[in-house]
Amino acid sequence: MLTKYITTITKYLVVFIMFFSILTPVAMANAHIDLDENTSSYTDFKVDYYVEKLGANMNIEQVSNLYFNQETSNAFSFGYKENTFWFHFSVSNNTTETKSMVLEFTEIIHETVDLFSLSNQIIHMKNGLRIPVDAREIKESNPSFPLTFLPYENKDIYVKVSSIYGVFGAIQLKTEEKFNADLQLKKYLYIIYFTAVIIIGLYNLIIFFYLREKIYLYYIAYVFIFVLWAANYKGVLLPFISMKVYDLLQITIPIFFIFFILFSQAILETKKHFPVLHKILSSFIIVCLVSLVWMFISMHSGFYFMNAAAAPIFPFLLIVSFWALYHKHNAAKIYLIALSIYIVGMSLLSLLALGLLPYNLILSHAAMIGSFFEIILFSLLLAYRINSVRENSEKTQKELILQQKTESTRLFHTVAEKTMALHRAKEQLEKELARKEALEAHLKHLASTDPMTELLNRRSFFDICDEAMMEASANEQALTCLIIDIDHFKNINDTYGHDMGDKVIKTIAKLMLDNTRTMDYIGRIGGEEFAVLMPNTDMDSAYQISDRLRENISKYKMLLNDKSVSVTVSIGLSYLTHEDKNIHTLLKRADTALYEAKDNGRNQVCCI
Repeated sequence: MLTKYITTITKYLVVFIMFFSILTPVAMANAHIDLDENTSSYTDFKVDYYVEKLGANMNIEQVSNLYFNQETSNAFSFGYKENTFWFHFSVSNNTTETKSMVLEFTEIIHETVDLFSLSNQIIHMKNGLRIPVDAREIKESNPSFPLTFLPYENKDIYVKVSSIYGVFGAIQLKTEEKFNADLQLKKYLYIIYFTAVIIIGLYNLIIFFYLREKIYLYYIAYVFIFVLWAANYKGVLLPFISMKVYDLLQITIPIFFIFFILFSQAILETKKHFPVLHKILSSFIIVCLVSLVWMFISMHSGFYFMNAAAAPIFPFLLIVSFWALYHKHNAAKIYLIALSIYIVGMSLLSLLALGLLPYNLILSHAAMIGSFFEIILFSLLLAYRINSVRENSEKTQKELILQQKTESTRLFHTVAEKTMALHRAKEQLEKELARKEALEAHLKHLASTDPMTELLNRRSFFDICDEAMMEASANEQALTCLIIDIDHFKNINDTYGHDMGDKVIKTIAKLMLDNTRTMDYIGRIGGEEFAVLMPNTDMDSAYQISDRLRENISKYKMLLNDKSVSVTVSIGLSYLTHEDKNIHTLLKRADTALYEAKDNGRNQVCCI
């Protein structure tokens, strides 16, 4: 009994399989869309297709008489094929209203996308990369065709597709309203995407101008090259460029890889830590350069070579990042995460382009999505690197401070102590920068000041004189200059010793500060010789100030080796004239006046 039932079931199963095998071609040949009043978008249906033999160059009359015995989804992925593909399906308007529809291809990469609409007549519309956007029925980057269906009308739709970049995408039928709404949404999403990536790139460009480090230049270059590639790949640039330019922009691929490898070498410091891996990465850069040159000679063969050459780059970068992580490199963890996300996105797109994955919009944008997260993570990695560099800088500064403490000179020791005091008081970066500014100002003061008298030294005084003279000449202002010499200073040194001579110089310097104005510049230009520059001061006023100074110095009693001593000075005075081309002529006249004061008996002011 059981054997009988098994035999019966087997017979029915064989009949069913034979029946299904007979009906399947018929069903497959009946790819069909029924339009109704409530549906605005048809994105999931079957289409028949036929692969034309190479060189056949068939026309619509020939194709329409063929029996299409192969069926696929309207979202198709056939990989890199040089053949021409013909897709067929029929559309019936089952409503009482005329339907205005748009047939859209989701990808722009196909060179030829021709639509043939067969009803009472054959309507032929051309599209694809070979047709400029301005010459299309619908002036958009994605191949789109306007279709009108009269009440209860049935049309056969044939689409001819050929491509050199891979045959994949989706055929979708939408109402005009739905098509325009989806188009607007896509544009908004692209604007958000590209704006966000460009802002990240510009932010790091600002950091590059501040830090002047090549790693930021590599990052910025690879980000903007990727933006250019993505905009070209998704047709954002297509309304503004020709097919020739579209093909030419494929050179962004090797350029992108070059800067990506340079960035990877810099962020992982391969030259310093992993020299062998660094050399291998540099060899990949050479391969990319060869690909770039090849693409200029022959775009398509160079493009295929670049795809083949780029295949091992990302796996090797993974090896490098794992190796860096194994050696506890600070940047390796974030770099590995970012690279993995990007590799997943690029791999999905590559598998889609090769026809190994079914087509959908997410896979089509996988590289852009992966790159977006990769770009963000790399930007965070650069920010982390700044903190790391800052910590290393602080560590180096601490070591420098410790080294400074061991130096023998009093000045350097003082600077080191003040640096350490400021460093301990300021932990944050802003306070550290303030400490550096204070230190630089102090060093500048020490470099421009005479250490004994705290007056301007000779070099700083002459620099100020040059600036003041140029300003006075430009604004036609008065300018006077004094040269002051201590009378019989050699006798003071011989009589009381050099220590007392230094005391006299310091005392005279203090008296000069007390008896001149804050606007005046005082400098020690020789052993016992001083100079005073008086901006915006005429001859009479300068003479009164200098004579009062001379008199107050002569009245001042100094205690030298327990003996009260009076010291006098001789002063030469000169003023700026139109004949003076530089400060040296003005000082020379003042010096001449000084010698005249000495020749006349000293302790007096002479003017020239």
